[in-house]
Amino acid sequence: MILLDEVEGSSKLAAPAATLRRPETVAGRSASPLPDYETSQALQHTVIKSPTKPSFPKRFGSRFWRVTFFALAIYVFLSVIIGIPVIVTQIAFRKAHPPPPPQNLMTVFIPDLNQAAPPMNFPASTGGLFMAEASAICDNWDSKITRGSLYIATAKHTLNPSGLFSVRSNATNEVIPHPGGMHNLTVGINDDPSETDVTLAVSLTSSSAALRERAHVCFAYNGTNRGVSVYLPDDLTQYDVLAFDIHLLFPRKSQTLTYVDLITYLPMFKQSFGHIGPNIRMEDLNVAGAGLDITCDTTLQAEKIAVSNSFASITGSFNATQSIKLDNINGAITSNVTLYNDPSTKMATYLAVDTGNSDINLDVTMVGPAKSQAKPMFNINVQTFNGSLSANVGHDSKTSPAALQLYVNNNQAPTQVQLDSKFMGMFYLHSKIAPVSIDPQPVVAHPKDPTGAGRSWTVAFDASTPSSIRGWTGYGVRPKMSDPTMGSVSVGSSLSPIVLEIVP
Repeated sequence: MILLDEVEGSSKLAAPAATLRRPETVAGRSASPLPDYETSQALQHTVIKSPTKPSFPKRFGSRFWRVTFFALAIYVFLSVIIGIPVIVTQIAFRKAHPPPPPQNLMTVFIPDLNQAAPPMNFPASTGGLFMAEASAICDNWDSKITRGSLYIATAKHTLNPSGLFSVRSNATNEVIPHPGGMHNLTVGINDDPSETDVTLAVSLTSSSAALRERAHVCFAYNGTNRGVSVYLPDDLTQYDVLAFDIHLLFPRKSQTLTYVDLITYLPMFKQSFGHIGPNIRMEDLNVAGAGLDITCDTTLQAEKIAVSNSFASITGSFNATQSIKLDNINGAITSNVTLYNDPSTKMATYLAVDTGNSDINLDVTMVGPAKSQAKPMFNINVQTFNGSLSANVGHDSKTSPAALQLYVNNNQAPTQVQLDSKFMGMFYLHSKIAPVSIDPQPVVAHPKDPTGAGRSWTVAFDASTPSSIRGWTGYGVRPKMSDPTMGSVSVGSSLSPIVLEIVP
């Protein structure tokens, strides 16, 4: 019955169960809800305390501001006392020693457009007639004679002694065995004292009359080819004889000072230059050759000088006021060079000497005004490879110490550079694997201070290793500040030793 089921369910709910009660208080302990002492200590040790950051002061005190103000005042005071005099001293030093103005080397050396070049092509079918458009006379021989088995033709023309003179040939500058004979150019003074013009004389020697007719000579009276141009056939055999002998002779006595330019382009010509007279002043001297020597038997003087050769030597003395360029290929250069510089122009005088696979033997004298307050300025660059290099650079006895910039470079042969004791400035010797050394003479051997200030001569080394030496030489105390007008010498090599000598 339903009533019976409810009774059964009631009996299940009424079953006895466990009862939760508060534990009895232990005797002797407090009935307070707070933990006892032991429990409190245990809880305190288990809690990790986090460090607290110190509080930053919300404002600085007056003492801090007073200290800051006094420190700033001292800094400003020291800056004014020390900094301003240093700045003023540097400005005054730079004004007293300004660097030289930059130079355009295109204006210092003879421009490429004015370099010696072969003549224009021979005007065919001229028949020896005057060509108005070229202002030239070709194959107008004064005489034709036969001497034994040789056929000789001669011609002579005169030109006004001022202006441009050129002597050119169409011979190739490829240095190969050339048949025919020896070609010569001689530049000097006319033996005839009555001659007042410049004489151009040409002699042609050939082994046959037919060969003589195939060679040509043209005289021009104005233009870029003013002078003489000679033309050789290009199919000579080893049995042919064909040789030009050219003389360019200046008048022995010139009434007025005459300015001239001289250009030669003569491959396979031996070129010899002698004295051209006291009243002849060259502005540009431009000489080019190949295969045969170029020799100056006397000092050639000009504003700008350029001499180039290949597979033969350049020998002689040169004197220039603006620039000298001696350039060779597989040929030696032996030269005495005089460089003059006027400090008032604020421009340096340049010397460039360059060859390869051959020797350089150079003796340079620097000349400037005797009583000039400013330093004369010179820039010298010398280089070769696989050839010994010897350069002696010094001052004229009446010239004050110059601002010299000297750069020397070699590779596979010894290099020796010699300076006189007037040089003042930095030196730097460096090689890759070869030894370098500096050989200053004893101090007692040096003359007195050239400026008359009685300073002693010194050599100071900044760094020295077997393959590198850097330092300073001069009179008195070494300048603390860099002087843009101070001299500088740099000598470099790769595989061969370097010696720098400083002598009285």
